[in-house]
Amino acid sequence: MKAKKLGIKIATKLKKTQLVNEIDDKVLKLTEEKQSSFKGFTNQFTLEPSGNVTYDPESFLTAVKRKALAKIQMQTKVKIILRAKMEKTDLKTVQSLVQEHPFRPKNEIVLESTDKNELWSLLAEQVLEGLVKFQMNGSRWTFHSILALDIHTVGHEPLNGSSWASLPKFLANKKAINNVKNTDNHCFKWCIVRALNPVEKKKQIGSQTLEKTSRVSQFQRN
Repeated sequence: MKAKKLGIKIATKLKKTQLVNEIDDKVLKLTEEKQSSFKGFTNQFTLEPSGNVTYDPESFLTAVKRKALAKIQMQTKVKIILRAKMEKTDLKTVQSLVQEHPFRPKNEIVLESTDKNELWSLLAEQVLEGLVKFQMNGSRWTFHSILALDIHTVGHEPLNGSSWASLPKFLANKKAINNVKNTDNHCFKWCIVRALNPVEKKKQIGSQTLEKTSRVSQFQRN
């Protein structure tokens, strides 16, 4: 009996999921993913209202959430752009002017520990805040309609321990930063050791030589 009930429950859940997918397909259009050169972002997905369905910004961001999050993978940098038509009336001609305007929140990095629902809430909040600000301060712009939501993603590869990167020239020229070349996970320790044992040349010397230096310094302190 329990197995039968569980089977019915699973079937009902699958049916609901199928129904949601069918509704999404009718009211939302997902264009094929393509390569994009938008500021280093490599993949682009676009979600558009389908047919005669109309949305306000908040309801649209809610409607696209499921499909959008399915396209956002872990260990990626993501940027979304809500493209909307904005409208205002020309005071001289009394004619209506409609223009497209993009609303962009800041880029976000999606890690393995990232809660995608919280991420989407943050992105949506920033988009809506940008739209409100655009309509303030006597601009006379008002929301007209939704065009699409663009999602740009690119793989994110954070620096790991035992890695090293050269300083930008403008920082290296300051001669005020210890950037020690190391092959372990003790970057901070070697920077402190170098600061306590300053040298005029070869400041980026590797950790093996610094290990000897630190032992000598420790012996002398003791």
